[in-house]
Amino acid sequence: MNLRSRSVGSRMRLRPLFPSRMMPILALLLAGACQGVDRETPVPLAAGADSAPATAAAAWTRVANGDPDIDALFVVTRDRGIREGLDSLGALAARDPDADGRGHELAHALGRFAAATRGDISILGECTPVFQSGCYHGALEGLFMRGATVDRATVGRICAPGAADRPGYERLECWHGLGHGLMVRFGGDHTQALPLCDALQTPRGRRECQDGVYMERALRAIDASSTATDAPAAQGHASHGGGAHGEHGGHASASTPKSGRRLSNRELRRLCAEEAAPHQPSCWAYQPIALLVVHRDKPLAVLRACDAAPAAAVRDCYQGFGKQYLGAMDGEPAPMIAACTRGNRPYATDCLLGGVEYFTDIEWKIEPGIAFCAQVPAASKDRCYTMIGERLALANPVRGEAEAACQRIEAPYVQACVAGTRRRDG
Repeated sequence: MNLRSRSVGSRMRLRPLFPSRMMPILALLLAGACQGVDRETPVPLAAGADSAPATAAAAWTRVANGDPDIDALFVVTRDRGIREGLDSLGALAARDPDADGRGHELAHALGRFAAATRGDISILGECTPVFQSGCYHGALEGLFMRGATVDRATVGRICAPGAADRPGYERLECWHGLGHGLMVRFGGDHTQALPLCDALQTPRGRRECQDGVYMERALRAIDASSTATDAPAAQGHASHGGGAHGEHGGHASASTPKSGRRLSNRELRRLCAEEAAPHQPSCWAYQPIALLVVHRDKPLAVLRACDAAPAAAVRDCYQGFGKQYLGAMDGEPAPMIAACTRGNRPYATDCLLGGVEYFTDIEWKIEPGIAFCAQVPAASKDRCYTMIGERLALANPVRGEAEAACQRIEAPYVQACVAGTRRRDG
Protein backbone atom coordinates (compact mmCIF):
# COMPACT_ATOMS: atom_id res chain seq x y z
CA MET A 1 0.00 0.00 0.00
CA ASN A 2 -1.85 0.02 2.39
CA LEU A 3 0.82 1.91 1.10
CA ARG A 4 2.71 0.34 -1.34
CA SER A 5 0.14 -1.39 -3.22
CA ARG A 6 1.41 -0.74 -6.61
CA SER A 7 -0.82 -0.24 -9.56
CA VAL A 8 -1.17 -2.09 -12.70
CA GLY A 9 -2.71 0.07 -15.28
CA SER A 10 -4.63 -1.28 -18.11
CA ARG A 11 -3.48 -0.04 -21.41
CA MET A 12 -0.73 0.06 -19.12
CA ARG A 13 1.78 2.57 -19.41
CA LEU A 14 3.71 0.56 -17.14
CA ARG A 15 4.22 3.03 -14.55
CA PRO A 16 1.10 2.63 -12.57
CA LEU A 17 1.73 -0.37 -10.72
CA PHE A 18 -0.38 -2.74 -12.42
CA PRO A 19 1.56 -2.39 -15.45
CA SER A 20 1.30 -5.94 -16.27
CA ARG A 21 4.63 -6.65 -14.93
CA MET A 22 5.63 -6.83 -11.42
CA MET A 23 8.13 -7.59 -8.81
CA PRO A 24 9.81 -10.16 -6.55
CA ILE A 25 12.86 -10.79 -4.26
CA LEU A 26 15.23 -12.42 -1.80
CA ALA A 27 18.59 -12.06 -0.28
CA LEU A 28 20.38 -11.39 2.92
CA LEU A 29 22.36 -8.71 4.62
CA LEU A 30 22.10 -5.82 6.96
CA ALA A 31 22.32 -2.08 7.03
CA GLY A 32 22.91 0.06 4.00
CA ALA A 33 21.00 0.07 0.79
CA CYS A 34 17.44 -1.02 0.52
CA GLN A 35 17.23 -0.04 4.11
CA GLY A 36 19.71 -2.41 5.28
CA VAL A 37 22.20 -3.12 2.57
CA ASP A 38 25.85 -2.71 3.38
CA ARG A 39 27.49 -1.26 0.30
CA GLU A 40 30.96 -2.04 1.58
CA THR A 41 30.39 -5.71 2.38
CA PRO A 42 28.54 -7.47 -0.45
CA VAL A 43 27.02 -10.73 0.71
CA PRO A 44 26.32 -13.42 -1.87
CA LEU A 45 23.30 -15.66 -1.47
CA ALA A 46 23.83 -19.22 -0.48
CA ALA A 47 22.56 -21.48 -3.24
CA GLY A 48 19.92 -23.93 -2.11
CA ALA A 49 19.81 -27.55 -3.12
CA ASP A 50 16.87 -26.94 -5.41
CA SER A 51 18.20 -23.78 -6.96
CA ALA A 52 18.60 -23.25 -10.66
CA PRO A 53 20.99 -20.31 -10.96
CA ALA A 54 19.83 -17.75 -13.47
CA THR A 55 22.33 -16.99 -16.19
CA ALA A 56 22.79 -13.29 -16.65
CA ALA A 57 23.36 -13.80 -20.35
CA ALA A 58 20.14 -15.74 -20.77
CA ALA A 59 18.23 -13.18 -18.76
CA TRP A 60 19.57 -10.45 -21.02
CA THR A 61 18.67 -12.21 -24.24
CA ARG A 62 15.15 -13.07 -23.16
CA VAL A 63 14.36 -9.47 -22.28
CA ALA A 64 16.26 -7.71 -25.01
CA ASN A 65 14.46 -9.58 -27.75
CA GLY A 66 16.85 -8.30 -30.43
CA ASP A 67 16.04 -4.61 -29.93
CA PRO A 68 19.37 -2.75 -30.22
CA ASP A 69 18.19 0.14 -28.02
CA ILE A 70 17.26 -2.25 -25.23
CA ASP A 71 20.41 -4.31 -25.78
CA ALA A 72 22.36 -1.11 -25.20
CA LEU A 73 20.76 -0.66 -21.76
CA PHE A 74 22.14 -4.00 -20.66
CA VAL A 75 25.58 -3.20 -22.08
CA VAL A 76 25.65 0.05 -20.08
CA THR A 77 24.46 -1.77 -16.95
CA ARG A 78 27.11 -4.44 -17.39
CA ASP A 79 29.96 -2.03 -18.09
CA ARG A 80 29.10 1.03 -15.97
CA GLY A 81 26.62 -0.15 -13.36
CA ILE A 82 22.91 -0.14 -12.70
CA ARG A 83 22.70 3.58 -11.91
CA GLU A 84 23.93 4.51 -15.37
CA GLY A 85 21.78 1.78 -16.88
CA LEU A 86 18.71 3.42 -15.31
CA ASP A 87 19.82 6.84 -16.55
CA SER A 88 20.09 5.41 -20.06
CA LEU A 89 16.63 3.90 -19.71
CA GLY A 90 15.27 7.31 -18.72
CA ALA A 91 16.83 8.89 -21.80
CA LEU A 92 15.39 6.15 -24.03
CA ALA A 93 11.93 6.49 -22.47
CA ALA A 94 11.97 10.25 -23.07
CA ARG A 95 12.25 9.71 -26.82
CA ASP A 96 10.47 6.38 -27.27
CA PRO A 97 6.84 6.02 -26.06
CA ASP A 98 7.05 2.23 -26.23
CA ALA A 99 10.08 2.17 -23.93
CA ASP A 100 8.33 4.61 -21.64
CA GLY A 101 5.33 2.28 -21.50
CA ARG A 102 7.66 -0.60 -20.61
CA GLY A 103 9.66 1.49 -18.15
CA HIS A 104 8.86 -0.47 -15.00
CA GLU A 105 9.33 -3.76 -16.80
CA LEU A 106 12.70 -2.71 -18.18
CA ALA A 107 13.94 -1.24 -14.89
CA HIS A 108 12.90 -4.53 -13.32
CA ALA A 109 14.86 -6.48 -15.93
CA LEU A 110 17.97 -4.31 -15.52
CA GLY A 111 17.86 -4.87 -11.77
CA ARG A 112 17.50 -8.62 -12.29
CA PHE A 113 20.36 -8.65 -14.74
CA ALA A 114 22.64 -6.62 -12.46
CA ALA A 115 21.88 -8.85 -9.47
CA ALA A 116 22.41 -12.02 -11.47
CA THR A 117 25.73 -10.68 -12.71
CA ARG A 118 27.04 -9.55 -9.35
CA GLY A 119 25.29 -12.04 -7.09
CA ASP A 120 24.94 -9.98 -3.92
CA ILE A 121 22.35 -7.72 -2.36
CA SER A 122 24.55 -4.63 -2.30
CA ILE A 123 23.20 -3.87 -5.76
CA LEU A 124 20.14 -2.42 -4.03
CA GLY A 125 22.21 0.51 -2.84
CA GLU A 126 22.64 1.60 -6.44
CA CYS A 127 18.97 1.45 -7.44
CA THR A 128 16.79 4.55 -7.70
CA PRO A 129 12.99 4.90 -7.48
CA VAL A 130 12.51 5.71 -11.17
CA PHE A 131 9.90 3.74 -13.08
CA GLN A 132 8.04 2.68 -9.98
CA SER A 133 11.13 1.39 -8.26
CA GLY A 134 11.46 -1.44 -10.74
CA CYS A 135 15.20 -1.74 -10.07
CA TYR A 136 14.72 -2.55 -6.38
CA HIS A 137 12.19 -5.23 -7.10
CA GLY A 138 14.03 -6.73 -10.04
CA ALA A 139 17.34 -6.85 -8.19
CA LEU A 140 15.77 -8.74 -5.32
CA GLU A 141 14.03 -11.00 -7.77
CA GLY A 142 17.29 -11.72 -9.54
CA LEU A 143 18.90 -12.73 -6.29
CA PHE A 144 15.99 -15.01 -5.51
CA MET A 145 16.21 -16.61 -8.91
CA ARG A 146 19.78 -17.63 -8.15
CA GLY A 147 18.43 -19.86 -5.40
CA ALA A 148 19.03 -19.46 -1.69
CA THR A 149 18.35 -20.91 1.68
CA VAL A 150 15.17 -19.24 2.91
CA ASP A 151 14.28 -19.16 6.58
CA ARG A 152 12.79 -16.63 9.00
CA ALA A 153 16.12 -15.32 10.23
CA THR A 154 17.45 -14.73 6.72
CA VAL A 155 14.26 -13.10 5.47
CA GLY A 156 14.09 -10.91 8.57
CA ARG A 157 17.54 -9.46 7.80
CA ILE A 158 16.92 -8.60 4.18
CA CYS A 159 15.21 -5.26 4.81
CA ALA A 160 16.86 -4.49 8.16
CA PRO A 161 17.02 -0.80 9.16
CA GLY A 162 19.82 1.10 7.49
CA ALA A 163 21.36 4.52 7.84
CA ALA A 164 19.11 7.28 9.16
CA ASP A 165 19.78 9.39 6.08
CA ARG A 166 18.28 6.80 3.73
CA PRO A 167 14.71 7.62 2.60
CA GLY A 168 12.08 5.46 4.24
CA TYR A 169 10.45 4.47 0.98
CA GLU A 170 13.44 2.26 0.22
CA ARG A 171 12.56 0.00 3.11
CA LEU A 172 8.95 -0.17 1.96
CA GLU A 173 10.09 -1.07 -1.53
CA CYS A 174 12.28 -3.76 -0.04
CA TRP A 175 9.46 -5.27 2.05
CA HIS A 176 7.02 -5.17 -0.85
CA GLY A 177 9.55 -6.71 -3.20
CA LEU A 178 10.25 -9.35 -0.59
CA GLY A 179 6.68 -10.59 -0.93
CA HIS A 180 7.03 -10.86 -4.69
CA GLY A 181 10.37 -12.57 -4.35
CA LEU A 182 9.06 -15.16 -1.91
CA MET A 183 6.38 -16.00 -4.44
CA VAL A 184 9.12 -16.50 -7.02
CA ARG A 185 11.11 -18.66 -4.64
CA PHE A 186 8.12 -20.89 -3.86
CA GLY A 187 6.83 -21.20 -7.40
CA GLY A 188 3.73 -19.10 -6.81
CA ASP A 189 2.61 -20.92 -3.64
CA HIS A 190 1.45 -18.09 -1.40
CA THR A 191 0.83 -20.46 1.50
CA GLN A 192 4.61 -20.94 1.77
CA ALA A 193 5.42 -17.26 1.28
CA LEU A 194 3.02 -15.74 3.81
CA PRO A 195 4.45 -17.34 6.98
CA LEU A 196 7.79 -15.68 6.22
CA CYS A 197 6.08 -12.31 5.79
CA ASP A 198 4.18 -12.86 9.02
CA ALA A 199 7.46 -13.44 10.87
CA LEU A 200 8.79 -9.94 10.11
CA GLN A 201 9.23 -7.75 13.17
CA THR A 202 7.16 -4.67 12.32
CA PRO A 203 3.48 -4.35 11.40
CA ARG A 204 4.31 -2.29 8.34
CA GLY A 205 6.92 -4.76 7.20
CA ARG A 206 4.47 -7.63 7.54
CA ARG A 207 1.78 -5.76 5.64
CA GLU A 208 4.07 -4.64 2.84
CA CYS A 209 5.41 -8.16 2.38
CA GLN A 210 1.88 -9.61 2.40
CA ASP A 211 0.91 -6.99 -0.19
CA GLY A 212 3.74 -8.15 -2.44
CA VAL A 213 2.60 -11.75 -2.09
CA TYR A 214 -1.02 -10.98 -2.95
CA MET A 215 -0.13 -8.63 -5.77
CA GLU A 216 2.03 -11.32 -7.36
CA ARG A 217 -0.73 -13.86 -6.79
CA ALA A 218 -3.36 -11.67 -8.46
CA LEU A 219 -1.07 -11.02 -11.42
CA ARG A 220 -0.44 -14.72 -11.84
CA ALA A 221 -4.17 -15.35 -11.65
CA ILE A 222 -4.81 -13.12 -14.66
CA ASP A 223 -1.68 -14.53 -16.33
CA ALA A 224 0.28 -11.31 -16.05
CA SER A 225 2.96 -12.04 -13.48
CA SER A 226 6.54 -10.93 -13.29
CA THR A 227 8.45 -14.01 -12.53
CA ALA A 228 10.36 -17.07 -13.21
CA THR A 229 12.20 -15.70 -16.23
CA ASP A 230 13.05 -12.45 -17.89
CA ALA A 231 10.93 -13.23 -20.92
CA PRO A 232 8.97 -10.22 -22.09
CA ALA A 233 5.28 -10.41 -21.38
CA ALA A 234 2.75 -11.54 -23.86
CA GLN A 235 -0.24 -9.35 -24.55
CA GLY A 236 -2.81 -9.33 -21.84
CA HIS A 237 -6.57 -9.33 -22.32
CA ALA A 238 -8.12 -6.71 -24.51
CA SER A 239 -8.44 -4.08 -21.86
CA HIS A 240 -5.37 -4.73 -19.77
CA GLY A 241 -2.87 -4.92 -22.57
CA GLY A 242 0.69 -5.68 -21.74
CA GLY A 243 1.95 -8.69 -19.95
CA ALA A 244 4.28 -9.37 -17.14
CA HIS A 245 7.98 -9.47 -16.70
CA GLY A 246 8.05 -13.10 -17.39
CA GLU A 247 6.50 -16.47 -17.55
CA HIS A 248 4.74 -18.00 -14.62
CA GLY A 249 5.59 -20.95 -12.54
CA GLY A 250 3.34 -22.30 -9.87
CA HIS A 251 0.97 -25.06 -8.96
CA ALA A 252 -2.29 -25.91 -10.65
CA SER A 253 -4.98 -24.75 -8.25
CA ALA A 254 -7.31 -21.82 -7.82
CA SER A 255 -5.03 -20.28 -5.24
CA THR A 256 -1.77 -20.80 -7.08
CA PRO A 257 -2.52 -20.71 -10.81
CA LYS A 258 -0.59 -22.89 -13.20
CA SER A 259 1.87 -21.27 -15.56
CA GLY A 260 0.27 -19.67 -18.59
CA ARG A 261 -3.33 -20.20 -17.48
CA ARG A 262 -5.60 -17.32 -16.65
CA LEU A 263 -8.08 -18.38 -13.99
CA SER A 264 -11.77 -18.46 -14.84
CA ASN A 265 -13.91 -15.50 -13.82
CA ARG A 266 -15.44 -17.58 -11.06
CA GLU A 267 -12.00 -18.42 -9.71
CA LEU A 268 -10.87 -14.81 -9.98
CA ARG A 269 -13.87 -13.62 -7.95
CA ARG A 270 -13.00 -16.08 -5.20
CA LEU A 271 -9.26 -15.41 -4.86
CA CYS A 272 -9.69 -14.12 -1.31
CA ALA A 273 -12.53 -16.41 -0.23
CA GLU A 274 -10.44 -18.87 1.75
CA GLU A 275 -7.75 -16.56 3.10
CA ALA A 276 -7.25 -16.21 6.86
CA ALA A 277 -8.82 -13.15 8.47
CA PRO A 278 -5.47 -11.39 9.16
CA HIS A 279 -4.62 -11.62 5.45
CA GLN A 280 -7.95 -10.46 4.07
CA PRO A 281 -7.04 -6.73 3.92
CA SER A 282 -3.91 -7.40 1.82
CA CYS A 283 -5.70 -9.87 -0.39
CA TRP A 284 -8.57 -7.48 -1.10
CA ALA A 285 -6.21 -4.57 -1.69
CA TYR A 286 -5.11 -6.44 -4.83
CA GLN A 287 -8.36 -8.15 -5.68
CA PRO A 288 -9.25 -5.19 -7.98
CA ILE A 289 -6.52 -6.41 -10.34
CA ALA A 290 -8.62 -9.54 -10.91
CA LEU A 291 -11.97 -7.78 -10.67
CA LEU A 292 -11.09 -5.28 -13.38
CA VAL A 293 -10.47 -8.24 -15.67
CA VAL A 294 -13.69 -9.99 -14.65
CA HIS A 295 -15.78 -6.84 -15.10
CA ARG A 296 -13.93 -5.48 -18.14
CA ASP A 297 -12.86 -2.25 -16.45
CA LYS A 298 -16.41 -1.34 -15.42
CA PRO A 299 -15.79 0.60 -12.21
CA LEU A 300 -19.16 0.32 -10.49
CA ALA A 301 -19.22 -3.45 -10.91
CA VAL A 302 -15.80 -3.67 -9.28
CA LEU A 303 -16.83 -1.40 -6.42
CA ARG A 304 -19.96 -3.48 -5.81
CA ALA A 305 -17.67 -6.49 -5.47
CA CYS A 306 -15.55 -4.52 -3.00
CA ASP A 307 -18.71 -3.84 -0.96
CA ALA A 308 -19.07 -7.61 -0.53
CA ALA A 309 -15.58 -7.98 0.99
CA PRO A 310 -15.24 -8.76 4.71
CA ALA A 311 -15.89 -5.60 6.71
CA ALA A 312 -12.24 -5.26 7.68
CA ALA A 313 -11.15 -5.31 4.03
CA VAL A 314 -13.68 -3.08 2.23
CA ARG A 315 -11.56 0.06 2.59
CA ASP A 316 -8.50 -1.77 1.28
CA CYS A 317 -10.43 -2.94 -1.76
CA TYR A 318 -11.66 0.59 -2.50
CA GLN A 319 -8.16 2.02 -2.19
CA GLY A 320 -6.74 -0.75 -4.32
CA PHE A 321 -9.41 -0.09 -6.95
CA GLY A 322 -8.55 3.62 -7.04
CA LYS A 323 -4.93 2.83 -7.75
CA GLN A 324 -5.57 0.11 -10.31
CA TYR A 325 -8.29 2.05 -12.11
CA LEU A 326 -6.00 5.03 -12.50
CA GLY A 327 -3.61 2.67 -14.24
CA ALA A 328 -6.42 1.44 -16.46
CA MET A 329 -7.15 5.07 -17.35
CA ASP A 330 -3.51 5.80 -18.21
CA GLY A 331 -3.18 8.04 -15.16
CA GLU A 332 -6.08 10.34 -16.05
CA PRO A 333 -7.58 11.49 -12.70
CA ALA A 334 -11.03 12.60 -13.91
CA PRO A 335 -12.51 9.14 -14.71
CA MET A 336 -11.05 7.69 -11.52
CA ILE A 337 -12.37 10.52 -9.32
CA ALA A 338 -15.80 10.18 -10.92
CA ALA A 339 -15.80 6.43 -10.33
CA CYS A 340 -14.77 6.77 -6.69
CA THR A 341 -17.52 9.28 -5.96
CA ARG A 342 -20.16 7.02 -7.52
CA GLY A 343 -19.40 4.05 -5.30
CA ASN A 344 -20.41 3.49 -1.69
CA ARG A 345 -20.12 7.01 -0.28
CA PRO A 346 -18.46 6.13 3.06
CA TYR A 347 -15.53 4.66 1.12
CA ALA A 348 -15.14 7.36 -1.54
CA THR A 349 -12.13 8.91 0.15
CA ASP A 350 -10.48 5.51 0.61
CA CYS A 351 -10.86 5.00 -3.12
CA LEU A 352 -9.31 8.39 -3.84
CA LEU A 353 -6.33 7.68 -1.62
CA GLY A 354 -5.36 5.10 -4.20
CA GLY A 355 -4.51 8.08 -6.39
CA VAL A 356 -1.92 9.34 -3.92
CA GLU A 357 -0.27 5.94 -3.99
CA TYR A 358 -0.40 5.75 -7.74
CA PHE A 359 1.18 9.12 -8.37
CA THR A 360 3.79 9.07 -5.62
CA ASP A 361 4.89 5.51 -6.38
CA ILE A 362 5.93 6.45 -9.91
CA GLU A 363 9.24 7.98 -8.85
CA TRP A 364 8.62 8.98 -5.23
CA LYS A 365 8.26 12.60 -6.23
CA ILE A 366 5.49 14.31 -4.32
CA GLU A 367 4.36 16.97 -6.82
CA PRO A 368 2.10 14.64 -8.86
CA GLY A 369 0.33 13.52 -5.67
CA ILE A 370 -0.20 17.13 -4.55
CA ALA A 371 -1.65 17.97 -7.96
CA PHE A 372 -4.00 15.00 -7.62
CA CYS A 373 -5.23 16.00 -4.15
CA ALA A 374 -5.98 19.49 -5.47
CA GLN A 375 -8.56 17.90 -7.80
CA VAL A 376 -10.44 15.67 -5.36
CA PRO A 377 -13.74 16.76 -3.77
CA ALA A 378 -13.42 19.01 -0.70
CA ALA A 379 -14.71 16.28 1.62
CA SER A 380 -11.72 14.12 0.76
CA LYS A 381 -8.95 16.73 0.73
CA ASP A 382 -8.05 16.49 4.41
CA ARG A 383 -7.24 12.78 4.29
CA CYS A 384 -5.68 13.14 0.85
CA TYR A 385 -3.18 15.71 2.12
CA THR A 386 -2.57 13.75 5.31
CA MET A 387 -1.42 10.89 3.11
CA ILE A 388 0.74 13.32 1.16
CA GLY A 389 2.40 14.17 4.48
CA GLU A 390 3.05 10.48 5.16
CA ARG A 391 4.68 10.07 1.78
CA LEU A 392 6.73 13.23 2.24
CA ALA A 393 8.10 11.79 5.47
CA LEU A 394 9.09 8.60 3.64
CA ALA A 395 10.82 10.56 0.89
CA ASN A 396 12.57 13.03 3.23
CA PRO A 397 14.46 11.29 6.05
CA VAL A 398 15.70 14.50 7.67
CA ARG A 399 13.17 15.78 10.19
CA GLY A 400 11.79 19.14 9.24
CA GLU A 401 12.17 18.69 5.48
CA ALA A 402 8.83 16.96 5.06
CA GLU A 403 7.04 19.49 7.25
CA ALA A 404 8.55 22.33 5.22
CA ALA A 405 7.41 20.67 2.00
CA CYS A 406 3.83 20.72 3.29
CA GLN A 407 3.85 24.48 2.87
CA ARG A 408 3.45 23.96 -0.89
CA ILE A 409 -0.10 22.66 -0.66
CA GLU A 410 -3.46 24.43 -0.39
CA ALA A 411 -3.35 26.61 2.73
CA PRO A 412 -6.39 25.12 4.52
CA TYR A 413 -4.79 21.67 4.50
CA VAL A 414 -1.21 22.42 5.54
CA GLN A 415 -1.82 21.14 9.07
CA ALA A 416 -3.33 17.91 7.77
CA CYS A 417 -0.17 17.39 5.73
CA VAL A 418 2.09 18.19 8.71
CA ALA A 419 0.13 15.72 10.84
CA GLY A 420 0.80 13.09 8.19
CA THR A 421 4.55 13.69 8.32
CA ARG A 422 4.55 12.68 12.00
CA ARG A 423 3.31 9.19 11.23
CA ARG A 424 6.76 7.71 10.95
CA ASP A 425 6.80 4.06 11.78
CA GLY A 426 8.67 0.88 10.94
